[in-house]
Amino acid sequence: MSQTHSQIATTSNYRMVDDELVQRIEESFDKDDDELQAVLPELLAEIEGNADELVKSNPAIVSRILDRMGDMEIAPFVSEHPDTADQFQELLWSGVRTVADGNEAVEEQINEDIAVNFEAEDCPMTGHVEVVSDDTTVTGGAGVLDDPDISITGPADVLVGLITGSVDPIQGFMQQQYQMDGPVQKGTRLAPIMNTLSEQAQATQ
Repeated sequence: MSQTHSQIATTSNYRMVDDELVQRIEESFDKDDDELQAVLPELLAEIEGNADELVKSNPAIVSRILDRMGDMEIAPFVSEHPDTADQFQELLWSGVRTVADGNEAVEEQINEDIAVNFEAEDCPMTGHVEVVSDDTTVTGGAGVLDDPDISITGPADVLVGLITGSVDPIQGFMQQQYQMDGPVQKGTRLAPIMNTLSEQAQATQ
């Protein structure tokens, strides 16, 4: 079926807006931390609901997003903009999901189900990650699960660092950068998965 003129115009306008948004995101990476945090709430609001499409169509953005988020002071940002915490995690986990989807290096690390809750102790940010062995998938997002295998608490920047790769899960635990409630065995199985995810994300540059 052929498109009408209005449908073609709408599609064209969508692409223009999308390209403009991508350009603004890329330009934001060059800002210092204060400038980035000033524009981030508006960018996150525009990205909301389209994060997966954004990172899939622009895979090189994933590593830059993870790099900048790993460098940011997360707690002050979330405390000042609590409504954007879920949007922040949507973008963060969209990047992780994109890296994990069909990635052999990640799938080789997945050999059991693991459900984890994250809770920041210095700002109102909670999240979760689920590893499903049958589907060899890793997903996550805002909010907590009802019955996790592991609960992790610590400073927000450490929790984000566990996802972005700036904090090594095993070394971070040994150095008491965060606390873990649950079977240590599950935690040691999760660590190589998270490490591989961050390594593969950097490989998209």
